[in-house]
Amino acid sequence: MEIKKILPLRLSSLNQANAFVSEMLQKYKCPKTDNMKAQLFVEEAIVYWAEKAQDNARFELSIQKRFRTITLALNYWGDPENPLTLPETSVDEEAEYNRIGQNILIGLSAVTYSYEKGCNNVSYTLKQKPLNPALTTAIALVSAIFTGLILQAVTPDLGKQIGSDILTPISSTFFGFLNAIVIPVLFFSAIGSIFNMDNLAQMKRIFRLLLTWSMAVILLASAVSLVMAQIFLLGGTGSTAQGGQNELWNQIGTMVFGIIPANIISPFLDGNTLQIIFLAIISGIVMLTLKGRFPSITRIITEANLIFSTILDAVCALMPGVVFISILNMMISGEGAALLGAFRLIALILGTYLFIDLAMLLSLAFYEKTSPLAYLKSTAPFLLIALSTASSSATFVSHTSTALNKQKIRDYVVHFSIPVGVLFNKQDAIPMLLLTSLFVGNIYGIAFSLPDMIPVVILCMILSVAVPPSPGMGAFLFTIVFNLLGIPLEGLALAVTIAIFMDYPATTGNVMTTNIGMVHTEHRLRASETKKP
Repeated sequence: MEIKKILPLRLSSLNQANAFVSEMLQKYKCPKTDNMKAQLFVEEAIVYWAEKAQDNARFELSIQKRFRTITLALNYWGDPENPLTLPETSVDEEAEYNRIGQNILIGLSAVTYSYEKGCNNVSYTLKQKPLNPALTTAIALVSAIFTGLILQAVTPDLGKQIGSDILTPISSTFFGFLNAIVIPVLFFSAIGSIFNMDNLAQMKRIFRLLLTWSMAVILLASAVSLVMAQIFLLGGTGSTAQGGQNELWNQIGTMVFGIIPANIISPFLDGNTLQIIFLAIISGIVMLTLKGRFPSITRIITEANLIFSTILDAVCALMPGVVFISILNMMISGEGAALLGAFRLIALILGTYLFIDLAMLLSLAFYEKTSPLAYLKSTAPFLLIALSTASSSATFVSHTSTALNKQKIRDYVVHFSIPVGVLFNKQDAIPMLLLTSLFVGNIYGIAFSLPDMIPVVILCMILSVAVPPSPGMGAFLFTIVFNLLGIPLEGLALAVTIAIFMDYPATTGNVMTTNIGMVHTEHRLRASETKKP
């Protein structure tokens, strides 16, 4: 069903358009954060077109719902005008950075632009509010444990037969299909995350400072994860035998030079993740440099990203059922003791998160002379939202208000840093991926050594930047790492179950990384301004 509304193309129509969007999305039970992004999307398109349109111009606003997907579209008849593209230069620098930040926020969602038969069309795709993944996974986990215990106590032989004849084929089919869509999802999402940044030249001033901070935290997270892995999960020997330092450096050299593929097709046929990421990064940079030159290619990439993301969402929506099947199969096959060891893994991951967060708080005390307790008190509103919702988008309003009013960070830094942080600051994914994968590998009797971890850590660092912040990415991420380490995909159920619950503290740490990065950036900007004559 599609509902349309035609309004005059002028700024006075903003309130009426936003009221229409808000009312319809509330009717369709969309999350508040998606409702906010949708209104921002509508405002930006109207403001952009109103500056260029004639006085009597009108636009059409429509909302269409199909299954659980909702599409919000705006149509304006006139010359080609893409509201998602900014000019190369701008007189008002602060206004420029505000628009960049807003466009990045829009870019985090499924937005497309097209021009056909004299009509400019921008569309925004979102979904109805899903069930809490932590709740559904917890229900599936508890149900599987109790069902497995009952089958073991009553009919152990029947339970094993059910596991081998029914449960194992179902889970193998599911994880095989998930593995098949990993490559295209990774490729298109990596391109999209770069392409949606709008323009490198326009954001280099602030982005350089933010990138330096993000890379520092990425390296810290990687180092702490390796130390934790070496102490608790790694052995002296692994899949690469003890070959000394020469073997280690040979492996690193092979990986670095092997990241450049011999041709474009072979990485996709061989499933070489690092080479695919390399191609995606190069393609994204080229598209970003030539943005607006090839609208048809841009549309194909955007639509392909949307298609595969929708497929991934549909697959991950089945995850609670797959968790039930896999955990039940683990229980009735006598491997239920592995679940008890997961509590040790959870404590290990939480300890790693705590160490990283303490290091960031100490950087505030050292550079900004700010007490960690005073900082936590001022940022508690949005950090608690992140901890309770596992959504960085849900913290957007509270985070922005705190940064502007309490921390006195200039507005264009805030409006740029928060949406960019959603893209880049996911460093807590590194310990979660590395430690959980090693834990599951040990369950299957696979031993790893420190040299084995070098390419894995580099891959996790890249994934923490390249993968967009979308629900259900846990299974997607672990599929890539499991393939690299040779871990059976059946272990994904346990890994994803742990990752879903770890997403809450991880999101809190990621949001804290963004905020502290803004504080340091503001400090650097003020220091550079005081040096000017």
